[in-house]
Amino acid sequence: MPPLASPPCYAEELDHGVQGAVPRDAQQARDVARWRRAERERLTTERKGLSVATRAHVSFLLSEHLRALISDLTDGVQGRVIAGYWPIRGELDLRPLLREWRAAGAQLALPVVETRAAPLVFRQWTQGATLQRGEWSIPVPPASAAQVTPDIVLSPLVGWDAGGYRLGNGGGYYDRTLAAISAPPLTIGVGLQAARLPTIFPQAHDIAMTWIVTEQGVQSTREPLK
Repeated sequence: MPPLASPPCYAEELDHGVQGAVPRDAQQARDVARWRRAERERLTTERKGLSVATRAHVSFLLSEHLRALISDLTDGVQGRVIAGYWPIRGELDLRPLLREWRAAGAQLALPVVETRAAPLVFRQWTQGATLQRGEWSIPVPPASAAQVTPDIVLSPLVGWDAGGYRLGNGGGYYDRTLAAISAPPLTIGVGLQAARLPTIFPQAHDIAMTWIVTEQGVQSTREPLK
């Protein structure tokens, strides 16, 4: 793992020895934001550089671990609302697993940006539904699809740390959304093992995932298996 590219003032004043250290002033917050942008760009470029075959294989391995985790956590997916995502920017493709869960009785949903810089909404993704282009041209269920509250949220990540914090695409949508849900769902951050960082330097608005799962299995958890 390359060394953290932090400005001198950031390196001197932030306690690197403490997992999840929070910036103590506005300058450090700006330093964190700048560092995150650089890491986001680096990790996204590396992910996009994977071959089609490698990405498919890693997606398959990740799906296997997710299937096992959900089986351990629940008595079955029937009747549960599972929010997935439509893969963009080289994200791992979990759509075959999601369709498998739908066939087993789960209700699927996809996140939708209805208002910029506001919480996401989750719309039901039914079999055979015609998706439409949403924000950033991401396929989403139509406005006529029912809005649902997920029991389980699969959240794609660009980077992650052992504390369960994820580095996303930079919009802050998942953090806003999870903060707004009165009964928080199980949240599973999903991505590449190679995207692990020593820390993302979480700030007050960052919300840790319940689980982090990569192609190598469960890497971080805030909740024991039941």
